[in-house]
Amino acid sequence: MRRTRLRGPAIGLLAVGLMVLLAACGSDNGGGSTSTGASAGASTTPSKKAVGMALVLPCGSSDPWCNQGFNAAQKLASEGVVDLKVTTGAPQDTAGASQVIRQYAQTGKQLVVAYSTWADATNPVATKFPKTNFATFGIKPTSNVALFDEPIYQAAYLAGMIAGAVTKSNTISGAAGQDVPLCHAEMEAFQAGAKRTNPKVKQLTTYVGDWNDAAKSQQAILGQVNRGSDVVLACGGAQATGMAQAIKNKKVTGFGYVSDTSSQAPKNIAGTVIYDPYPYFKKMAEDTQAGKFQPGKLYSFGMPQGGVKLELNSGYSVAEIPASVKSEVEKVQQQIMDGSFKVPYVPTGNGGS
Repeated sequence: MRRTRLRGPAIGLLAVGLMVLLAACGSDNGGGSTSTGASAGASTTPSKKAVGMALVLPCGSSDPWCNQGFNAAQKLASEGVVDLKVTTGAPQDTAGASQVIRQYAQTGKQLVVAYSTWADATNPVATKFPKTNFATFGIKPTSNVALFDEPIYQAAYLAGMIAGAVTKSNTISGAAGQDVPLCHAEMEAFQAGAKRTNPKVKQLTTYVGDWNDAAKSQQAILGQVNRGSDVVLACGGAQATGMAQAIKNKKVTGFGYVSDTSSQAPKNIAGTVIYDPYPYFKKMAEDTQAGKFQPGKLYSFGMPQGGVKLELNSGYSVAEIPASVKSEVEKVQQQIMDGSFKVPYVPTGNGGS
């Protein structure tokens, strides 16, 4: 998704540090388009108690980041939990995004979700509509603006465990849009997981400097492969797309980002670090209905709460994951779930190599 906004440390499990760019990916769809209802091609009559919800997306619903948000909201609508309207490809600038957010507040929507790092666009509107609930990504919640957490580093640790086991060169790598706490923590967790199964591993990390340029990301990843990397992790939608393009004709393993894009390189992508906003949307809607949304808070759903997971690709075939490592990954996953093991959260540090 196109990330032009800065986002920062939310508070809690994944404090996403001061001034973090929105986590992701790809396309710019101009002024945006609006849709209503439960799912594409279907309509659902919301229940009388359904919460009026608006979802503002900075990219099209085919983008990995926005696809997850779109599908989660549509699922809630199909369940009758929300009466939904969605704007895709919303303007990227603060003024343009703020206008879309304001229009939904003016129409009486109870919950307006600005699904990007749009605190600077959301907060001024929120002060004008104190009875409306808002949610976005940012530094700190306000009286009626809640924040999303993104603890995807938990799943990245498991991906790293597999990376350490399947690498033949003992060199793995990661590519991210920018060196922001979200991606930095993901890269550090990936490396820590890899070293757990293979202490000889070294990691190359590249911060591309652009969330949207898949070609630039592809070239950066090819550079890593030329330096010996045979396992790559992406942080960002364009980075995930560029990774698939870079590795699909090589004996290189990849791990995708946020939503499953393994079809782009089905033999190469071992799995995806999934971020699921559904539990966030559902809890926000429930709190809105119950009058418990305000004051705004950080909503955090890690692996134990179903907000993140490592989803493996059954078509992966460029390397074989040892059965013993699969068993160890399952064991560590259970430890994360029950709280007996906490993945180290390292949001800052050296910028890459």
